[in-house]
Amino acid sequence: MKHKITLPRRDVLKLGAMGVFGTMIAASTLPGKVGAQTPSIANIKSNLKAIRFGDFNPNYAAQWSVRLAQALGYFQEHGIEEFEVILSEEYMPGLIGGSLDITHGDTSVFVGAGVASGLPIKIISIYRHSEWWIMGVGPGINTAEDLKGKNITGGGLAGRNTWVQKQLVAKLGLQESDVNFVPSSGGSDGRLGALLAGTVQGASLFPRHRKALEAAGGKFIIEELAIAPQEAFGAMGGWLEANEDAAYAFTLADLKARQWLFKPENKQKAYQAMRDLGYEIPATFEDLYQVELDQISPDGGFESAEAMDRFMAEIAITGEVPENVDWRKYMDFKYTWAAQEALGLPKRPASI
Repeated sequence: MKHKITLPRRDVLKLGAMGVFGTMIAASTLPGKVGAQTPSIANIKSNLKAIRFGDFNPNYAAQWSVRLAQALGYFQEHGIEEFEVILSEEYMPGLIGGSLDITHGDTSVFVGAGVASGLPIKIISIYRHSEWWIMGVGPGINTAEDLKGKNITGGGLAGRNTWVQKQLVAKLGLQESDVNFVPSSGGSDGRLGALLAGTVQGASLFPRHRKALEAAGGKFIIEELAIAPQEAFGAMGGWLEANEDAAYAFTLADLKARQWLFKPENKQKAYQAMRDLGYEIPATFEDLYQVELDQISPDGGFESAEAMDRFMAEIAITGEVPENVDWRKYMDFKYTWAAQEALGLPKRPASI
């Protein structure tokens, strides 16, 4: 089996020879459908030998399950002989244009793009079903009261991370007006840098930032795991209709890898497999094994339709999707449900 990863420039993913308008017309004539549960796919074989997979995040944990499905031979077992990872922030144009078959992306982007384009963009499984809500603080900030009058950043002022920080401010017993929300650039590592430099006194961080922050005298003043089906795998409805066996095979292999990953006895093998594929993973990151798994859906599902309703309502506040969006139009979950059944897992969510 070929192990391949392509790292193009952001503008490499084009919308195909037909152009944007032609592609939208072609895609819209092949609507995906939410079908009934298929018979057992335990021995499914893909109708495609090669899958072009998009991802926006180079971090090993963002690609863990699919790369393990490749390394452990699960893709090959189900007829996918070549798995090409194409890393680009332009994953949605690539998906629409046909240069990608399946992509990993933000749930909000799949739904928002579906609404904006009118195209049959379909989520077929959830990757991260929870998220860490964390506020890191710099040296000298020991209590919530110490934050009064101080600067806090979540990145862009209109983004979800800032919205989360506002929720954490409330959980700390403060009013939004007690602190100053300021913008910052450079992602979470940039926010950590601003915190360490004293430019801000509070910031939205991730678990991997804890050691560096604590070494500098700071800490996580509040952290909690929130239900949030925030990341997903998706494809175009037309592609799914033409390649159902490939979609079933991909999803089954991926969920096999997730089940393997979640077994503690496989922890060291899971990290070594990713290092063998070229990912640089510091030994200290192995301490975050359970922290990472806490966010990843073990079965491709999410808690419930009500949980997705809440999540969509939250991201609508920042304008990522319209208010009261019908997210069900952008889901085709039969692939995940069939894979869950083939693996003897409960159906999750029970319905959408």
